[in-house]
Parts: sequence; structure tokens; C-alpha cells
Amino acid sequence: MTTLRIRSLSLPALAFLVFAGNATAQDKSPALLNTLEVQQFVKRAEPADNARLAAHFITLADRYTAEATRHTSMSNAYAGNAGRQMATGMSGHCKQLADLNTQSASQLRDLATYHQKLASGAAATPPTGGASFEGGAGARVPTDQELNVLAVKASTSADHHAIEEYFQTLAKRYTADATEHAATANTYRGTKNAQAAVHCDTLVRLSKDEAREATAAADMHKQLAGVAR
Repeated sequence: MTTLRIRSLSLPALAFLVFAGNATAQDKSPALLNTLEVQQFVKRAEPADNARLAAHFITLADRYTAEATRHTSMSNAYAGNAGRQMATGMSGHCKQLADLNTQSASQLRDLATYHQKLASGAAATPPTGGASFEGGAGARVPTDQELNVLAVKASTSADHHAIEEYFQTLAKRYTADATEHAATANTYRGTKNAQAAVHCDTLVRLSKDEAREATAAADMHKQLAGVAR
């Protein structure tokens, strides 16, 4: 639970909203997998899975390349606004983002080549720095319908491990929520808004319950993964 603050958006905040909007638009690409599919295909590693992963990583690489171009343009724009105090610092931040985007794009293209080789049956050595992307970094969030379909059809070890990862991530989020609510409750205690602490305490309890249930669900799918084919 956080306190509502009404203020004008800074340029970095506006930039974040623009990037988030662009990412959402690119999420509609049919080649872009969701996080569960990435984990599922990496674990199963059939030729068709590797082909799908290669297409996914190429799509992600194109996104990071586009973001690198965008951040370079912003860096140049800030550099040309030398009369403003923040211009120099923001130019440097955007330049650093562009460099990091370019590095990610390069890693993703290496990862795509690796999975293309695996899909064709050729020997291949996994590139360095690709573990986070094979874990789902950059992939889109699964829709409710996709989660329901996977839950109904889950039968292989890879299926159950993918769902296990989903519930583990969920448990971590609920645990973080509980910590945040507890901190907020403590700020209200002893103030004229002390009643708000009671509401926050309730949210702490609910978040902890949610974390416990998500952890139990993850453990169940971990067990199912052990007995599945």
C-alpha cells in the first residue's frame, strides 16, 4: 500500500512510459514467446522447440536494437541541450542504455544462432550471457488463457517445471508485497492516521497467505515434474 502523490512526470518517467508502450506493441509479434513457453521449450529441447526459441530470440534482438537506436537519438538530443543542468547527465545515461541494449541484442543473436544449430541437429556450444534470456528475460507475460491451457494440458516434466517457475515468481512477488505493506503500516503507527496501519496489517496477512499458497502450488508442480515423462 503506497501513498498517492500527484506530481508532474519527469522526462525520464515519460521516456519510460514511451518505451513500455512500444514494448507492449511489440509483444503482439507472433514469434515472441511468453516466459513459460521459453522455459518450457528450453527444458524440452526438441528440434521444433529450438526453432521457436531461435525465432523468439531474433525478435527480441530486433527490439533491443531498436531501443539502442532510440536511446542514442535521445542521448544526442540531450547533448544538444547544453543550456539545461540535467542535459549532460541524461545524455550519458541514455548513451549507457544504448550500449547495454546493443550488448543484449548481440547476446540474443548469438543465442538465436545457437538454437538454430540445435534445431537442425548440428553440434553447438551455448553462448555466454544467455542464461537470463533462456530463463524468460525479455519475454512477454503469459495471458490468462495461456495459463489456463497450460494448466489443463500439463503432462510433461517441462510443462510442470514451467508452471513451477510461474508460481515461484508469484510467491516472491507476494512476499515482497507483504514486506512493503508492513513497512507502510509502521509509518502509520503512532500518527493521526493510525487506523490505516490496521488496514496495512490486513494486507500483510493476505499477502503472506497468497505467498504461502503460491509456494505450495510451485512445490506440487515440482513433484509432478519428477514423476512426469
